[in-house]
Amino acid sequence: MEQSKNSDSQQNVEEQNFDAFFQHPLFCTQVTFNIDQLNYRYKRLQAINTHDPSLKQEYLMAFDAFLVVFRALFLERGQRQYTIQNFYRAKGDNEKADKIDAYLDLPAFTWKNVSIRDMLKFIADKFICHVDPISTEDLGTANFYMTHLANPYDKNNLETIMTDLNRIINE
Repeated sequence: MEQSKNSDSQQNVEEQNFDAFFQHPLFCTQVTFNIDQLNYRYKRLQAINTHDPSLKQEYLMAFDAFLVVFRALFLERGQRQYTIQNFYRAKGDNEKADKIDAYLDLPAFTWKNVSIRDMLKFIADKFICHVDPISTEDLGTANFYMTHLANPYDKNNLETIMTDLNRIINE
């Protein structure tokens, strides 16, 4: 019983420290920096001429750099993740955090049950952040998703996603 009390007490201290970290001014500064970095990487990605085949590697490198930060800031789940959503929750702005999550959970397509979050996380997890075995189907799916994200005529392209998330953050 004593060990259980110590374990519960330690968990409460860890949770308090975790919440306090979100409130720390340095973390607030880091969140702002990370959002600025995400927007900078996105602008660099947008500036690459995707019609020039010689820039394919540059585009993929910039996309990877962008998506790594995007994944860390928005796509992770759980109370102990340093996401933008958890930052807002720790500050007492649950409504903004919930709006971000609700937006990311919107369907990416009208004809397929995949959310915006799932689409971006699939690319990040399968091809960038982890070295997982991939199938021909996985490669096709990733290529389809990336084409969709780059297509200015698709509803949930990367430009729309970034515009909408920045709008929610700046409300």
